[in-house]
Amino acid sequence: MMRFRPWNAFKRTAVLGALLASLSLAPATAAFGAADVPDTIRVALFADIGSKYKSVVPAVTLSSAGGMTLSWAASQPSVPISEVAAGQAVRFAVDGYRAILLETADLSAAMSVLKKVQASSSAAFVTKLSKQGKTVYQVTEGTYSSESAAKAALSKWTSAGVTAGAASLEPAAVGGPLALEAGPYASEFEARNAAVQFGNAKLDAFVARKLSGGKPVYVVRIGQAANQSQLTKLQQAVVAAGLAARTPDASEPYAVMRQDMTSGGKETTLYAIPAENAKAILRADPAGDGGILLAERSKRTYRGSMEIRVLNGSLAVVNEVDLEQYLYSVVASEIYSGWPAEAQKAQAVAARSYALSLGMNFQIAHVVDTTLSQTYNGISAETKESIAAVQATAGEVMTYGGKIVNAVFSSNAGGMTADNKTEVWRGDNAFLASAVESPDSGPQEGKPDWYKVALSSGEVGYIRSDLLADSGRKNAAGLGLLQVTGSGVALRPSPREDADPIKRLGDGTLVVPLKKVPEYTNYSWIEGPYTAEELAASINKRATGATKIQGALKTLEVAQRGPSGRVVEIRANGKTVDVGAPDNWRGALGTKSTRLDIEETGRYTVISGDGSRREFPEAAGPLQVLGANGAARSVGEGHLFILNGSGELRAATTDPQFVITGKGFGHGLGMSQWGAKGLAEQGYDYQAILKYYYKNVKIEKDGNG
Repeated sequence: MMRFRPWNAFKRTAVLGALLASLSLAPATAAFGAADVPDTIRVALFADIGSKYKSVVPAVTLSSAGGMTLSWAASQPSVPISEVAAGQAVRFAVDGYRAILLETADLSAAMSVLKKVQASSSAAFVTKLSKQGKTVYQVTEGTYSSESAAKAALSKWTSAGVTAGAASLEPAAVGGPLALEAGPYASEFEARNAAVQFGNAKLDAFVARKLSGGKPVYVVRIGQAANQSQLTKLQQAVVAAGLAARTPDASEPYAVMRQDMTSGGKETTLYAIPAENAKAILRADPAGDGGILLAERSKRTYRGSMEIRVLNGSLAVVNEVDLEQYLYSVVASEIYSGWPAEAQKAQAVAARSYALSLGMNFQIAHVVDTTLSQTYNGISAETKESIAAVQATAGEVMTYGGKIVNAVFSSNAGGMTADNKTEVWRGDNAFLASAVESPDSGPQEGKPDWYKVALSSGEVGYIRSDLLADSGRKNAAGLGLLQVTGSGVALRPSPREDADPIKRLGDGTLVVPLKKVPEYTNYSWIEGPYTAEELAASINKRATGATKIQGALKTLEVAQRGPSGRVVEIRANGKTVDVGAPDNWRGALGTKSTRLDIEETGRYTVISGDGSRREFPEAAGPLQVLGANGAARSVGEGHLFILNGSGELRAATTDPQFVITGKGFGHGLGMSQWGAKGLAEQGYDYQAILKYYYKNVKIEKDGNG
């Protein structure tokens, strides 16, 4: 294991020579003109982008304290279609196939059925209609991509009996996006009156918005047909009622305005847009500075506009926002507000560079709002510190070879950054500093050490070091004993305060110390113990082909490390397991980083009295120990305490188990956020910090900045 000197000693060594040479206490400046920095950025909040990203919901609910304007976004310029009052909610969904479970004049009955369906589906709706002079409510489930999928859902809900006890005015059926159309009408009032006329003929009718000659108009869509045969019957019913309607051009985008009652029986307009029309894109713009609240995204409020469309059959929501305002939230979501200003500025430039480096990486958006890109939690996450850092570095990005760099960063490099060529994704990114020491120990500051201890019962766990004292006594094996100082002291399975106690110990309880370890943090951590079955299952989810673990997992060892000490190759039962890129070992092992060591608690060598050796777990047969009375007995399941020739005590296990210890949190490439904090506390400015973690880059600013 590598040993590291304290960071305050690094300044006196050659390892930071480049950093020291670039350090200036004068205000940092950026070159102008070389970088192309756009004014806005597109952030996908919900979208189905295949294997790259998937976060979907059947409907979204928007509102704004100052009100909103809804527009057709596909038109150039965009065409406003509706004003939403201050504080009023409006919903959006896909006009797809659905199971129509119930139609009733009793709202309470509809809400009761809705509640049953919502127990196992998030795609349940109650819609208000006017039919035969009465108000009725339809309970539907799903926004399916096909009639057959909706039929299967209808069969499932019918079999489950969710409508039992509720009298339906119409039999359960499959609804679809096919409809007839009447209009256009000069106003919403006229369109609603027309919808009532169709409803009086016992037809489902909804007001909708369309564009006609580049201008928004109201129309009425009649019916919810799932196939052409149903649409033909619908046309016959319209003619029989003495009314007129046409089959609309499928290429024309529309938005059905349903009267949605799903939210506690409160009426809300729901715009349903077609799945098969790429021009059916709506946009919501806030009327004031309060932003737009997206209820389904943890009720967060976002600056900028919201674009709503259908992508790959699912509802997609993209937040188009001023780039700098986007960064207000990103910087605050990625690092703590109390960190030094220079660390905040470094994060701002790295985040801006990263966001712009890959272009439209998510088909309809540059980035997503999760750590798959970088964390973006809207207005509520912003702090005065993050805003100041973004404004102080406005428009600044890092470039290499004339291009904005993909400035990846991680939370904590564990004392040394990674080498991408060998240790992470095997990319040859010349602008990423490889295996440079990083002052990441901040999470450990002020944290006590812990003792791994054994009780007289054989139980093993961890106790905080400040809750133990030297007892001045030894056990029969001559090992020093510690005693618990306090009542109800927790013995925990991991050296962390949030781990549920194994048991509570009384004052004066004697324990055998096995080792002293740091408290669990993002800098230093311990995971496990894992059973062989648990670890094999996790590894095999990510292992490829013939390299999967066959049979029982007995041994697991690091076979090769990269320049920073991160895992490059691991062998199970003596054979190399391939999980693809080395960074995938984080997921396979369930660890914070790949800068780790594996302790095989079930692996040890026993030397008998005649000098013969048995290797466990490879050796067959039980392990037997010889007591002081000369009697032998087999060691059962559980811990086995081994005293080696040097007098060191080790807690082993009679079956293969694994404890993984390591340093850092994340892939370790580029800037370490905790390292940036450490450097800033040493007096380095943000440019020096960035140029330490990203080699030979230029910090440039858009010529219009």
